Amino acid sequence: MAKSKPKLEAQPEPDKLVRQAAGTYRTADDRFEVRQADVGWFLVDSTQSNEFGQELIHGPFGTLKAVRAAVPAARDAKAAPAPKRPRATGTSTKAARAPKPEPRTWIDELPAAEGRSVRRQIADLEREGIEGAEALVRRDRDGLLPAIAARRIERAIAAAIEDLPEKDRSTATKLARRLSEVLSAEGRPTDALPGWTLVEIGPGEGLPKQRRIDLR
Repeated sequence: MAKSKPKLEAQPEPDKLVRQAAGTYRTADDRFEVRQADVGWFLVDSTQSNEFGQELIHGPFGTLKAVRAAVPAARDAKAAPAPKRPRATGTSTKAARAPKPEPRTWIDELPAAEGRSVRRQIADLEREGIEGAEALVRRDRDGLLPAIAARRIERAIAAAIEDLPEKDRSTATKLARRLSEVLSAEGRPTDALPGWTLVEIGPGEGLPKQRRIDLR
């Protein structure tokens, strides 16, 4: 009599859920764990992680039956790529994102009190509408003639001419140019008569700085 062949044990289906404890199941191949929470059921993939390096979780699902139906599709789901990290350069990421400091200027090299004074001059000139205020202040400091005072006089004369009727502006411009020559260059004294000089007066001071203003 022929002996019957032993029956092979059926392999468990990988998607089958096996109860581990109350509210906890695992698939037969141990890849997925099913967890119950207040908001429903979650399917946790133990072989993949999310973009933050944490467990890759699917759900929530309303019922355990819905979780079972989602297992096959979850096997084909791809984890999100991890975010690119900045290359280490010896500085922290925060420092790498920090804006570069502004380059130092000639004003930064001045003593603190002088720097504050220069910045106030620049701000006041800009409020008056004078362009190139910083360059003008630097030229005033480094030059022999008072550049700021001369520019302010020129602007005041130009504004006065601009207020005249258009037909009179050309004559007024010529007159202003001639008066500037008189004030700047023709005040030489004689042996018996005094002359004149247009000079700069410092802010808040009653005496001139003795820098001659040349409007030519």
